[in-house]
Amino acid sequence: MTPPLASFEDSVLIELALAGQSECFTVLMDRHLVAVRKCIRSMVRSAADSEDLVQEVVLKVWRHLSTFRSESSFRTWLTRVAINEALQSYRRERSTPRCQAPGDFDALASHAESPYQSYARIEMAQAVHGAVAKLPAKYRQVLTLRDLEELSAQETALRLRSSIPTVKSRLFRARLMLLATLRRSRRGALQGPIKEAGSKRGLSLAR
Repeated sequence: MTPPLASFEDSVLIELALAGQSECFTVLMDRHLVAVRKCIRSMVRSAADSEDLVQEVVLKVWRHLSTFRSESSFRTWLTRVAINEALQSYRRERSTPRCQAPGDFDALASHAESPYQSYARIEMAQAVHGAVAKLPAKYRQVLTLRDLEELSAQETALRLRSSIPTVKSRLFRARLMLLATLRRSRRGALQGPIKEAGSKRGLSLAR
């Protein structure tokens, strides 16, 4: 009697999927899809965008499954693909100019938020995601797994094939770097209006 596919190890399913048994890939992804969704939802606010990214991750994994070398667990590799897809989606979104019409604020805000509060919340979320995207990969990964995906230090160490002390050290460093980036961004945002006001004041005095 042939054992059910769900009982096979990831490595066996990968081998069979690469041999042309696409149903093995379906079983493999069903096994890890919850973790992928959790990872992406921790980085993307929109449920619709999140689900679109999940589908993109599945397609990318299918196309590049042959590049998996078993140097880490399949879930670790899969999570890295998901993180990269989410960050690339964020970069594409940031590079596309968008203007939010005043009448659309109601769609963004919750019943407890004013339009200004909703706008401020979205701006802060974008600033944080942008700062995270700028971190070196080893710090970005540990910050995403610990603070966004909310894994324990031990789970993060296993996922990254690292030690718990290394995870803790990198997380501390990543948080400092993130805070410094956000502070620089905030100072830059404040200096713009100050310089503009100073320039206008200088013009009025020259008159």
